[in-house]
Amino acid sequence: MSVLLPKGTLNAMTAKIEQLEFQAETRQLLDLMIHSVYSNKDTFLRELISNSSDALDKLRLEAYRDKDLDADTSDLHIEIDADTQARTLTVRDNGIGMSRDEVVDLIGTLAKSGTGELRRTLAEAKDAVASEELIGQFGIGFYATFMVADKVTLTTRRAGESTGTRWESAGDGTYTIETLDDAPQGTAVTLHLKPEDADDHLFDYTSEWKIKEIVTKYSDFISWPIRMEIDRPGQPGDDEPVEIVRETVTLNSMKALWTRPRDEVSDEEYREFYRHIAHAWDDPLEIIPFKAEGTFEYQALLFLPSTAPYDLFMRDGKTGISLYVRRVFIMDDCNDLIAPYLRFVKGVVDAQDLSLNVSREILQQDRQIRAIRRRLTKKVLTTIKDLMSSDADKYRTLWTQFGQAIKEGLVADADNRETILSL
Repeated sequence: MSVLLPKGTLNAMTAKIEQLEFQAETRQLLDLMIHSVYSNKDTFLRELISNSSDALDKLRLEAYRDKDLDADTSDLHIEIDADTQARTLTVRDNGIGMSRDEVVDLIGTLAKSGTGELRRTLAEAKDAVASEELIGQFGIGFYATFMVADKVTLTTRRAGESTGTRWESAGDGTYTIETLDDAPQGTAVTLHLKPEDADDHLFDYTSEWKIKEIVTKYSDFISWPIRMEIDRPGQPGDDEPVEIVRETVTLNSMKALWTRPRDEVSDEEYREFYRHIAHAWDDPLEIIPFKAEGTFEYQALLFLPSTAPYDLFMRDGKTGISLYVRRVFIMDDCNDLIAPYLRFVKGVVDAQDLSLNVSREILQQDRQIRAIRRRLTKKVLTTIKDLMSSDADKYRTLWTQFGQAIKEGLVADADNRETILSL
């Protein structure tokens, strides 16, 4: 990956360094953010990659709108650079970037409005769970970096502008900001990682395997390439040690099958995807693509399995639908998205926008979620009903494996009782 700044940049500052303070309420929210909200440290990297993906989307749109925009759009991508010696991790994109004012406005302030009211509500919350639900009114995922870093440095230049901005904070209530004569287009965030995580391989965020694990889990389907330079052994010479070769690899597959027309995806691709998201070895009995457009847009790719999972009737059995927002993984086993008696259905739902808590780990119960649940439940029931007339063998297999679970809907789902009875 490219270094954070080109050589000589730090010697070409056009403005003195300013030290500013976070707003008092912002400092309190930052402390809460670091110590209370996120339950999984790994989410910081998902948030940074998601921010970079958004920045690349915005640049593509801005370049389309403004044909005279002075911006390089020839190779839009995200880069990750891990320095094991310096204990730093950098995530960089060549997207839209930010101006100095935007940095102060967006990064220096956690919330645009309602911060005081939110803080008072948090103070009245009885427990940590209630606090998590309340704080979920706005997204501040950038600050998840302070869970793993003692200091965070952000360098950015907005596309079309000639000067850049450098922001830095240790999460202690203050931050510094300065103007740079030159900086690469886009945004780079460098984390100076906490020393206590260095000896724990589960939280060593300079480790190649750890970075790959997080990207594969959370960001595999993001449409922009996520690249990283890694060391690989080269060809050994005669009586010479094996040379280590530095090469750039793309960490994510970028293959979001649910965004492609069905006639452009092979059966084998569907089978592989089903086995990947369902953690199963059987073949899907039926494939159910779904797309909702209008004021609230989302896509779904669902599968009816051919074999019942072992935990279908266990109290702690898992549902099989994963939630994505704009291709970013949010959570698996999302039981809010399908009726409980259809818990055997596997697949993904990818929404353009949802009300999520700050860590993107807990869904807020709102009309959008209820609407998705209603439509997906009805779609699955309709598909099963169609199998009765179109493919008796498939229907017999499905009913043998899952009929007992479907019957639960006679009691639990009054709206679809007639359809369930017809099955």
